[in-house]
Amino acid sequence: MRKLITILAFALLMVPAFAQNHTDYRLPDEPNRAKYIDFPSLDKGLWFAVQLTPAYSTLEGPYTVQADFIAGYRTGEFFKVGAGVSPKYSAAEGFAIPVFLDLRGNLISQESRMAVPYWNLDAGYTFGSYKGLYVSPTVGVRVGMPRNNFIAGLTYILQQMGPGGFTPSHSVGLRIGYEF
Repeated sequence: MRKLITILAFALLMVPAFAQNHTDYRLPDEPNRAKYIDFPSLDKGLWFAVQLTPAYSTLEGPYTVQADFIAGYRTGEFFKVGAGVSPKYSAAEGFAIPVFLDLRGNLISQESRMAVPYWNLDAGYTFGSYKGLYVSPTVGVRVGMPRNNFIAGLTYILQQMGPGGFTPSHSVGLRIGYEF
């Protein structure tokens, strides 16, 4: 009988613990701060770019337009290497397609900035209605996050013209695009 009374006493002591309503507490609020961005993980990997370049030319007619499609590998925020193709139209010469190696990078770190200056160098060969050497250095500004940003820059395009010899065509244009 003593054991039964002891068990009942412990059972009665446990009833208030199960009967309590635990809704009177409040969880802490989430801290009000910027989301964490792991910049070193964004430094390497594949990248892509789409660009449009209207330009004024000396030989190809007054104006040319080209669209660049580039894919490459990012080794860090200061250096990227890629390959690109750029369908190009000139009213005087028609269509051509430069195929090129693309080198680019930031001039200063983009870790804590929304806009940074960048450099770019395209070098390759043109196929189509005119064939020859293609070189295009660019300097400009990159606006956005390290992996997704808009780019705008001033570019110079040196293009070999003519089927037989080296007749240089010089163009100056505005390169605008998006990198991801």
